[in-house]
Amino acid sequence: MKRRSKLSIIILIFLIVTVFYPLLMMLIRVQWSNFGNLISSASFKEAFNNSLFVASVATMVSVLIAYLLAFALNRTRIKHRAILKVFLTLPMLIPSISHGLGLINLFGANGIISKTLNFNIIGSAGIIVGSIIYSFPIAFLMLDDGFNYIDNNMYDSAKVLGLNKWQTFKKVTLVYMKKPLLSSLFAVFTMVFTDYGVPLAVGGKFLTLPVFLYKEVIGLLDFSKGTMIGLFLLIPAVISFLFDNFTKDYANGEFENKEYKIEKNGIRDILLTCFVYLILIFVIMLTGSFIYYAFINNYVLDRSFSLKHFDYVISNNIGEYIFNSLTISILVSILGTIIAYSAAYITGRIKGKSSKLVHILTIVSLAIPGIVLGLSYMIAFRNSFVYNTLFILVLVNIIHFIASPYLIAYNALQKVNPNYEAVAKTCNIGLFRVVKDVIIPCTRKTIREMIAYFFVNSMITISAVTFLFNTKTMPLSLLINNYEGDLMLGEAAIISLIILCLNVIVKGTIYSINRKECRRNEKNEINL
Repeated sequence: MKRRSKLSIIILIFLIVTVFYPLLMMLIRVQWSNFGNLISSASFKEAFNNSLFVASVATMVSVLIAYLLAFALNRTRIKHRAILKVFLTLPMLIPSISHGLGLINLFGANGIISKTLNFNIIGSAGIIVGSIIYSFPIAFLMLDDGFNYIDNNMYDSAKVLGLNKWQTFKKVTLVYMKKPLLSSLFAVFTMVFTDYGVPLAVGGKFLTLPVFLYKEVIGLLDFSKGTMIGLFLLIPAVISFLFDNFTKDYANGEFENKEYKIEKNGIRDILLTCFVYLILIFVIMLTGSFIYYAFINNYVLDRSFSLKHFDYVISNNIGEYIFNSLTISILVSILGTIIAYSAAYITGRIKGKSSKLVHILTIVSLAIPGIVLGLSYMIAFRNSFVYNTLFILVLVNIIHFIASPYLIAYNALQKVNPNYEAVAKTCNIGLFRVVKDVIIPCTRKTIREMIAYFFVNSMITISAVTFLFNTKTMPLSLLINNYEGDLMLGEAAIISLIILCLNVIVKGTIYSINRKECRRNEKNEINL
C-alpha cells in the first residue's frame, strides 16, 4: 500500500506543478482593468469574428467529409480499406502550418495550379481549406471508430418493423452516432479556432484570434493582453471538455454485435469510392507539392531541377534541429508514456483518495489549447532553471498531449482482470512485480500506441513550443514558420518532408510490431 500511495502522491504533485500552477500564474498576471479596452478594440473584434467564421465553416465541411469517408469505409463495398485509412490520415503526420504551405504551393500567387487558372487562395478561403485538410483526419478517426459500436442487430429490427432507409438512419444510425458526431464537431471547432499555423501561412491580412495573440506576445511582449486573448481561446475547448464528460453515449458496447451486411448498391459504391479517391488525390497533391518545390530552382522565375534548397538546409545546421526534435520527441514519448500509464493505473486500478483529482488534472489538458499552454509555461517558469532548456519543451509537450494516451491506457487497464493485484497480495507478491510481469504484458499494444502518439505529436507541434524555445533548443517544426515567412518555400517543403518521413518511420515500425505480434498470437491459438 505504501508504494501505491507514494506513486499517487508523486503523480499528483507532478500534475499540480505542470498543469494547475502554470494556469494559475497566467491568470494572476492578467491586468483585468484593461479587459474592457481589449474586447472593445477593433483588432480584437475583427480577429474574434474572423475566427468564429472560419472555424464554423471549416468545422461543418470537415465533419461532413469525415462522415462520408467513414461511411464509405464501413458501409460500402470499397476495396483496400486498410491502405485507404492510412493515406487519409497522412495530414496528421505534418504540422498544421505545412498544410498552409502546401496550399501556397498549389494555389498561392505563383502556385502550380493557380498560375494556370489565375486565382489566389490567400485569405479566409485559404484558412478554411487548410483547416479542413488539417482537421478532417481527426474527425474521420472518431467517426470511423463510432461505426464499430453500432448495434447492427438493430438494423434487422428496423427491417422487421418496416422502416425505410431514412427512418432507419434517424432511429438507428443517428442514435448511436450522435455522440461521435457531436464530439467530432466540438473537437474540430476547437482545433480550428485555436490553431495559428494555417492562418499564419495562408491568412495574409485576414487576422484570427491565435495570430492576434501570437503578435501581441512575440511582437509587443504584452503578456497581460496575450493572456486575456488566451482565455477566449479556452472557451470552445472547455465547452468541448464538459460535453464529452457529461453527455450520454448510447454506443456502450453492451451487446453481442454482429458483422454489418453491406447490401449491393452499385451507384452508392461508385459515387462514394470516387469521393474517397478525390479526397485522397488532394491530400497526395499537397504532399507532392513539397517534393516538387524541394527540387526546383525558383518557384517564380526558374522551375528547373535543382538541389540548392537541400544544400542551403544542410549548410544551416539542419542536423542540430533534427537532433533537438528527435531528443524532445523521444523523451516525451518515453516519459509521457510512463506518466500517463502510471496515472491511468492509479485511477483505473488503485482508485485511492487522490485518484479522482489525478483523473481531472490529467484530462483537463484537453481543454487547454497549445498556444495558451505555451504562454502559461513562459509566464510560470520564466525565471526558473528549466527555462531556455530542452526540458521545458519536453514538459510542455507531455502535458499538451497527455490526455489522449492517458484515456487509451485507462480504458485498456480497466479491461485487464481486476483480481490480479488481490491475488498477488494474497501470495505476498509485490506491486511492482505484478505490473512488470502481468499488467504491462497484457497492455503491450496500448503502450506502443501511446509511444507513437506522443512521438508524432511532439514532432509536429508548433503552438505549444512557440514561446519557449531559443536558438539552441529550436525544434525542427518551427523552421517551417521561419522559412515560409522568408518565402523560402523549397526549404520549408524539405523540413515538412523530413518530419513526415520520421513520423511515417515511427508509425510504420509500431504498426509492423503490432501486426507481427497479432500473427504470432493467432498461430499460438491455432496450435492450442
